[in-house]
Amino acid sequence: MALPGDLAKVLKVVTLYVDNGLDQAVTVQVKANRVRSLAKSVDVGSPFTVPANSADARTLSPDASGYLPYLTVSLQCSTAPSRGSVSVYRIRSKDDEVKVVDALEIRDTSVHDASTDPDRVFVVDW
Repeated sequence: MALPGDLAKVLKVVTLYVDNGLDQAVTVQVKANRVRSLAKSVDVGSPFTVPANSADARTLSPDASGYLPYLTVSLQCSTAPSRGSVSVYRIRSKDDEVKVVDALEIRDTSVHDASTDPDRVFVVDW
């Protein structure tokens, strides 16, 4: 009998949890790739906006979004934040969580991703 975490791995279901501690909304675009790289990654679904000082989550499953073995995100604010940070987690189960974005302090309206902030934005296993 498969345990819940094992079942999530078998079905390849993951959730991306966005913790937006910025004082402005942030728009998130999920990306996937066949290799552990941002180069030639493809968008998964439409971008979504997480309001200032709030959280949101998106669950991905191969039957709904397709499957590539690596995930990352790009982030952008339409108004430059003056304080706070944003973190994104890839969650498979209560015991299987990794950071995709680690406390990124955005202070502009540029796109932020693994190429612009490689010490804070990561490409992780699906």
